[in-house]
Amino acid sequence: MNEGPFLKIAGLIAFIGVSLITVPIIYIFIKLSSHNIVVTIKDQTVWHSIFTSIWSALWATFIGCIIGVPFAYLLSRAQFKGKAIVESVVNLPVAIPHVAVGIALLSLFNQRTIVGRFFSFFHITFTDTIYGIVLAMLFVSVSFIISSSLVGFNNIEPELEMVSRSLGASANYTFWHITFPLALPAIIRGAVLAFARSISEVGALLILAYYPKTAPILMYERFEEYGLNAARPVTALVILFSVIIFFTLLHFTKRYVKG
Repeated sequence: MNEGPFLKIAGLIAFIGVSLITVPIIYIFIKLSSHNIVVTIKDQTVWHSIFTSIWSALWATFIGCIIGVPFAYLLSRAQFKGKAIVESVVNLPVAIPHVAVGIALLSLFNQRTIVGRFFSFFHITFTDTIYGIVLAMLFVSVSFIISSSLVGFNNIEPELEMVSRSLGASANYTFWHITFPLALPAIIRGAVLAFARSISEVGALLILAYYPKTAPILMYERFEEYGLNAARPVTALVILFSVIIFFTLLHFTKRYVKG
């Protein structure tokens, strides 16, 4: 069988796919002027928005792991009615438009609702606060942690845990010393994806927590108020930071985590 034409077509399609990703990003940097770069680097508002995004995404990812890993383990090991429905619900945030997510969160967590008043008692409000940013990021990213962790736990044979228990190990010891380390590569992959998704969130934040401004919100604001030329240098700096962070996390995952 002659695979020459097939490989050429596949290579062309791959080239088009890579170009669709890389060319717009490269073009952003080509269109920059040195003056705009200097002005943007000196702009404290830009740096504040970037660090707000990073800090909030880290918290959202941390909380997502606390919620998502035990949840995934339960889905992996427990059998109950409606399990398929629960597994489908986990992936709903991926399917729902994120502006709709923001409206839903604002409807439930504003200070006039029972939920909002409950958190207000602890001096926590979600409208235009860092708490709201973390909440929105958590909602849109936690499914990545749950889904990836679930794959990791499903790849571990339950018999391995049964052997550990039969040798006298407790359920707690078995989980932390056998199950969790084996599933850790999948958990970390999910956390990296969740962090990346959190740091890029904009739709839900436009509705729930416009302030303090994250980097995507600042880019949107600069574009709306001043146009493309004003938004481009901020966008370039944010893209640069995002790429550095993503590849650093990817390098860590490949270097220190086997699986």
